[in-house]
Amino acid sequence: MYFPDMTPYALGRAEPHANVLNVGWLSADHAFPTGDPDDRLIDALRHLAESPVQLFRGLHLCEFCPGPPVTMSPGGLQMIDPPPGTAGNGEIRVVGANGLIYVAPVLVLHYVVARGYQPPHAFVDATISAAKFPTG
Repeated sequence: MYFPDMTPYALGRAEPHANVLNVGWLSADHAFPTGDPDDRLIDALRHLAESPVQLFRGLHLCEFCPGPPVTMSPGGLQMIDPPPGTAGNGEIRVVGANGLIYVAPVLVLHYVVARGYQPPHAFVDATISAAKFPTG
C-alpha cells in the first residue's frame, strides 16, 4: 500500500487529517530516498515496532523481497512463512515537536535497515525522541 511521505494520513478514514502524516508507506512502483541510516533511528524503530498500534488482519509483505516460501499446515492449508521482519500488520505513530503526528507501517524498520530508506528528517527526530533516545 503506497502513500507519499508527508501527505495527510487517510487509511480507513473518510476524511484525511492535516496534522497526521504518512511516512514510509513504500511501494516497488515508486522511488524513495536512500542513504545510510542513523543507528539511533534503527534502535528507536526496533523499540517502537515491539508495540505497534492500529493492528490489521493479515500481513503486509515487503514488496522488495522475494516471495516467502509456502508450507502446508497439518490441516492441509497453504501457509506463507516470511523471513523475520519482512511482514507487518500494524503502525508506528510518533508526535513531532511541531505537534504533527507521523504514521508509518511497522515495515518501516525493514525498509530503513534492508532497503536504505531515508525517512523525512522530522519523522527521524520524532521517532528518536518518542523512543526516549537522545537526539545528540
